[in-house]
Amino acid sequence: MKWTIFLEEYAKHTALNLGQVMQGVRYFYSHPDCDEVAARGTLKHCFSSMSLRARRVANDLFFLVIPPHWHHTPDELHGMRAIPIKKWFFYGYSAWQFDESGEVRTDLDGREDRRWDPRCRKPQT
Repeated sequence: MKWTIFLEEYAKHTALNLGQVMQGVRYFYSHPDCDEVAARGTLKHCFSSMSLRARRVANDLFFLVIPPHWHHTPDELHGMRAIPIKKWFFYGYSAWQFDESGEVRTDLDGREDRRWDPRCRKPQT
């Protein structure tokens, strides 16, 4: 494998995971999956969210560091190369803005739950 391709894939994967880390830090005290555990704004919701976010941030930091070639297929990595690195960051940081194909959603109305990411049980609107 050429080093330039390896480094490009690594950098874009790192950008995605950095975006996820930053989203987890930004909404550390609130998570959509914890809305069913306790009402938003309560201590129980806060502590439940912090516990879940801490685990996810740690996971995202781990995957930020390791080479994506260890856990992605060559086809997945090849697909990353066509997309700019800045967009990969925002795929992680503000996943709620994008549809399954990676395009900006056309149905945004300002009521989207910005805490949401694809690992949530269901989108909260």
